[in-house]
Amino acid sequence: MNASDPRGSTHYKLFTVSYLALLAGQIVSILGDRLNNIALVELIAEETGRFSQTGSTLEMSKLFLAFTLPSLILGPLVGVYVDRANRKRTLIITDLIRGLAVLAIPFMRPALPLWSVYGMVAVLYLANLFFLPARCAIVSELVPRERLMKANSGLTIGATVASIVGFFVGGILAAKAGWRVAMFVDSGTYFVSAVALTFIRPVTAGREHAEVSRSPYTETIKEALRVMRRSAAARLGVVSPAILVLAGTTAFVLGTAMLERGYAEGTMYVGFIAGVAGLGMAAGSVLTSARLHGTQRARVMRTWVPAVIVPLALLALTRNLWLMGLGVALAGFAAGPVFVSSETAVQEETPMRRQATVFAFRDMLMKVSALTAAWLAALVPALMGERRALGALLVLWLIIWLPLGYRRK
Repeated sequence: MNASDPRGSTHYKLFTVSYLALLAGQIVSILGDRLNNIALVELIAEETGRFSQTGSTLEMSKLFLAFTLPSLILGPLVGVYVDRANRKRTLIITDLIRGLAVLAIPFMRPALPLWSVYGMVAVLYLANLFFLPARCAIVSELVPRERLMKANSGLTIGATVASIVGFFVGGILAAKAGWRVAMFVDSGTYFVSAVALTFIRPVTAGREHAEVSRSPYTETIKEALRVMRRSAAARLGVVSPAILVLAGTTAFVLGTAMLERGYAEGTMYVGFIAGVAGLGMAAGSVLTSARLHGTQRARVMRTWVPAVIVPLALLALTRNLWLMGLGVALAGFAAGPVFVSSETAVQEETPMRRQATVFAFRDMLMKVSALTAAWLAALVPALMGERRALGALLVLWLIIWLPLGYRRK
């Protein structure tokens, strides 16, 4: 390997300008994502009388529909496009679009109906649909195969630190200064991220890029499906995050409603609980980099997925804020190894210029899981109450995971 190759295998070569630019861009971008999440919660809380109105959790479900609709419509086709396009350019353009979309939201209420905000959120997540596969796939162009686990651990740690800051600051900012101020700050983070990403200098994929550019879209999708069929690690890399999203979305929707009704400044406590989950995930990512990088990726995912779901039951069993925080911290800790291993498994098992397509399948499945969990979390409490509904749905997700996670070919 050429000494000037930015994918050089020595330890310090992991921290090239390109990798650090990607890390910085991701940190700032995810900081914006979390500010946006909390600002939208505060907006809905303001619109529904702090979730006191009948059917108020239905508004959260509508918000999740806006999150997921672009993925349901376009799905893996976006991944095929990203595999053919310049990934660096894709990242920068989508960050600029996200910044403009968020900037528009504060001007839409109360002048326009609430559904118009959901429409702009759909535009934001349409851009996300291009950004996420490009971000995941470009890592293989920056670091060698033997450094992928450490590279993904570093990116996950950076993302979780940004999530912690975003949730904590977003909760305080939205509760004290209002959701509009949080949105303006959020918009600025995407523009800063776009600037950071301009410093990326990826390795050109060369002939493989030319081959995928000539092949039909359908053939590229079929190749991605074949990768998932033949490789248990790649298949679990796609399925495992979706199971975590089922559990996490259920806890987020029902937990948010309970906290908003139970505390005068509920949005601040939503940010606190979500930030604690991020602390746990950062610790789990550090563990993955230090101790689990030599463990089979499929084994890591099979071991840690149940450890994410079970602690979330504390949200259903107690009203104590500290115990609820403990539950989500433990869940976050277990989620770290799952997310790091899932990304690494896909990168290791998939040709470089097919990775974005597989990651698009993963993201589509995650969005479908988020939408499913959000609507069930809105509808099931009418039958048995919020806390029992949370416990029952968590048991359901665990039951669904067992045959998927331990299936033998």
